[in-house]
Amino acid sequence: MKTLNLLIFLLIFNTFILLGFLISELTGKVFYERISVNITKVIDGDTIDTDIGRVRLLGINTMKLE
Repeated sequence: MKTLNLLIFLLIFNTFILLGFLISELTGKVFYERISVNITKVIDGDTIDTDIGRVRLLGINTMKLE
């Protein structure tokens, strides 16, 4: 039973991974794009200024220690 559950999970997981790669081909929309920028200033632990604007880093959580 555990083997069957694992196989079903892997099948569903692989389906989502493949759809993630193919979604831009199917819809014509791009959900992310990799670009190169120059960092001009570090605002705090999760915010930076670049030559194209201010960027907030997702998934990074920082806090000020006093």
